[in-house]
Amino acid sequence: LEEGGLCVCPSCPDTHEILACPLNLAPVCGTDGITYANECTLCVQRQTTRVDILIAKEESC
Repeated sequence: LEEGGLCVCPSCPDTHEILACPLNLAPVCGTDGITYANECTLCVQRQTTRVDILIAKEESC
């Protein structure tokens, strides 16, 4: 997490379950320190773990 950086809330759909994510590679770094392939995969992790993971930066961690 960058010093003084603002975290961004991912724009996850309000559906209860994401069935499939696009395969595009647009890495985002979650506040959990994990690099996700794209914002959608971060949303899936949020739904699966019920942890409020935000986007620390829009690139690999």
